[in-house]
Amino acid sequence: MHDKKTGRNWVRHFLPLLRPFRKQLSVAVLAMVLDALVNVFRPWPLKVVIDRVLSHKPSRVPFLHGWLDSAPFSKMEILYGACAVTLLIAVIGGFLTYYFTRAMGDLAQHFVFAIRRNLFAHLQRLSLRFHDQQRTGDLITRLTSDTQAIQEMIANGITVFGLNICLLTGILALMFWLNWRFALISLSVAPLLFWTVFRYKRRIKSASRKARASTGQLASLAQETLASIRIVQGLAQEEQQDERFQARSETHHQAYLDIVRYQARVVPLVDVFAAIGIAIVMWYGATRVLAGELTTGDVVLFFAYITNLYNPMKGLARSSYLFSKASVGAERIAEVMSVRSEVTDRKSARPAPRLKGQIEFRDVSFGYEAGRPVLSHINLAIAPGEKIAIVGPTGVGKSTLVSLVPRFYDPTDGKVRIDGEDLRNYTLQSLREQISLVLQDQLMFSGTIYDNIAFGRPGASDEEIAAAAVTANADEFIQRFPEGYETLVAERGTTLSGGQKQRIAIARAILRDAPILILDEPTTGLDAAAERTVMDALERAAARRTTLIIAHRLVTVRLADRIVVLDRGRIVEEGTHLELLARNGWYARLYRLQMSTEMEKALVSANRALALE
Repeated sequence: MHDKKTGRNWVRHFLPLLRPFRKQLSVAVLAMVLDALVNVFRPWPLKVVIDRVLSHKPSRVPFLHGWLDSAPFSKMEILYGACAVTLLIAVIGGFLTYYFTRAMGDLAQHFVFAIRRNLFAHLQRLSLRFHDQQRTGDLITRLTSDTQAIQEMIANGITVFGLNICLLTGILALMFWLNWRFALISLSVAPLLFWTVFRYKRRIKSASRKARASTGQLASLAQETLASIRIVQGLAQEEQQDERFQARSETHHQAYLDIVRYQARVVPLVDVFAAIGIAIVMWYGATRVLAGELTTGDVVLFFAYITNLYNPMKGLARSSYLFSKASVGAERIAEVMSVRSEVTDRKSARPAPRLKGQIEFRDVSFGYEAGRPVLSHINLAIAPGEKIAIVGPTGVGKSTLVSLVPRFYDPTDGKVRIDGEDLRNYTLQSLREQISLVLQDQLMFSGTIYDNIAFGRPGASDEEIAAAAVTANADEFIQRFPEGYETLVAERGTTLSGGQKQRIAIARAILRDAPILILDEPTTGLDAAAERTVMDALERAAARRTTLIIAHRLVTVRLADRIVVLDRGRIVEEGTHLELLARNGWYARLYRLQMSTEMEKALVSANRALALE
C-alpha cells in the first residue's frame, strides 16, 4: 500500500494537528534557542581566567571586551566573577533545559494522542472493501508502534536536533567572530562528516522502512494465529505456524541487522573525523600562539568549541535511526489517512426519518472487481414488515446482496431504495442507526454482558436492556451467572456457548428497535436445543420488522413470508415455501437434500441411543 507521493506529503496530514500547540511549541523553541545561546558562552569564563588571570594578557570577549579593559578589577575579583558566571550559566541552562524538555514531552503526548485518535476514527469509517484487502495486524501496528515512533521522535529527537542545530549555529558564529581563518581550518573536515552522516541516514531510513513493513506482517500473522488458537492446537499445526512466523521473522531480523550495521559504521567514522578536526585545532592553535597571533585562551576556547561542534554532529548521527523510524511510521500512517472510503455521504445527503422498512432493489448489479460481477440485474421489492429469506449455494452473492442495504458497499449499477428513496440520499449514520444485525459469527466485546447488549444503543436504561434480554431468551441463562448482567465476557466471547452468544446478539438487535433486521445464518453451528431457543428468540425479534434472512440451512426459512433463490448472482426463483416446492425447481431439490440429510442424522442418533440401552 506504499505510495511514494503519500510518503513525501505526509507532513500535510500532521501539520494541522500542531496548530493548537503553536504557542507551546513557540515558547519551547525560544527556550531551546536561549539554552543554546547560554551554553555557547559556557567556556568563555575559562578563557577570561586563562588570559587575564594566568597569562596576564587582554582577551576579546563579546559585549564585555571594552568594559573588562577599563574596569579596575584585581585578578582574584576576575577569578571569582568567572566562577560566579559559570554557576549562573549552569543554573539558567538547567532551568531552560527542564522547561523545553517538559514542554516537548507534553506536546508529543498530545500530538500523538490526536494522531492515534484520528487514525482510529478514520479506520473505522473506511469501507469494507479496504478492510477486506488489508491485514488487521499491520493496521494495528500502524495504530500503535508507528505512532509511538513519532512520539519518541518529537519528545527526544526534535529536542536533540533543535538544541544541536542552535548550538552549531552559535558556535560557528562565535568562532568566525573570534578568528575566521582558524574557524575555516577547524571546520575543514566538516563537509566530509556531513556527507557521511547524510549517506548513512538514507541507508538507515531504507532499512527502517523494510523493518516497519515486516513488523506489520509479523503482527498480522501473530494476530491471525492467536485469534484461531483453537484451530491451530486442535489440528496440531503449531510447527507449521512456527515455520511461517520464522520465515517472516527472517525479513524483520535482517532489516534490523542492517540498521545496527549502519549505525555501527557511522558513529566510528564520525569519531575519526572529529578526532582529525581536533588534531588540526591543536596543531594550528599551538603554532599561532607561538607566533603571537592568538592567546592561550583563544586556543582553549576553540578546542572547547570544536569538541562541542563535533559532539552535536555525533548526536545527530546517533539519532538518525530515531528520525528514520519516525519518518517511516509517519509515511505508513499517511498512507492510511490518504485512503478515502468508497462509501461516503453525498453532499446533498440528509438524515433519514423513521423508516417504514420498504426496500427495493432496482436493476442492481455489483462486483468486487471490474469485469467479475457478483450480482447481475437484481430486481426485488420488499414490503414494510415483510420477512424475506435469501437462499442459494455458497458464493452466489447472498451476503453481498444484503450488504447493500446498510451500504457496506454501493452497487455498481442500479439503485437500492428504502421507502421509495435512493438510500444514498440519506446520511450513512442515520441509515445504519435504523438497521439491526445478527450475524453468523457473533463477536463479543471485552466487557460485561450488560455492555455487550447495550453496545447497539449505549443510552438504554437497565429496564430496556433486561426487557430485550427476556425477549431474546437470554435473561434465563444470564441470571444463572453469579454476577448476572455484570458477568465479564472473555475476548471473542470464548466463555459463552454459541447459543448464548447468539441470544445476546439478538437482545442487542431487539434493543436497537430498528425497523430493518438482517439475519445472516444465525443458527449455524448450534445443537438442536439451542437452535429451538434461538429460533424462538429470532421470531420475536423479527415481529413487525422488515427482515432479511440469509439461509444456508432451511430451518430458518420458516420465519419467512417469501423465499428468494439466488444462483450465479441472479434471482432464479421466488415465492413461498409451498409454492417453490410445488414448482419442483432448485429450492425443492435443496429442500429434499437437506431433509434427507436431517433424516439420516436422526436415524444415526436413534441407533446410538438404542445401542447404549
